[in-house]
Amino acid sequence: MKIELDDSLMDKIGVDEKEALELFAIALYKFKGIHGSMAGKLLGISEFDFHTLLSEKGATVNYDVDDLIDDIKNNDL
Repeated sequence: MKIELDDSLMDKIGVDEKEALELFAIALYKFKGIHGSMAGKLLGISEFDFHTLLSEKGATVNYDVDDLIDDIKNNDL
């Protein structure tokens, strides 16, 4: 899938392509319930780095017991 945004829109909202993709991944994480690991893969970074990005953007990290169990099963810890 490819999403294209007009340059004038990008200028108007004051973000570059990288930041727009980061905000898209954060929105999917916050509002559609994708896991941090999935959001990280979308951005080409680790889940830990995605959680760091969330913190830098002022967003909360949603990490519960199910996430921990998934990480243990997938050897992500």
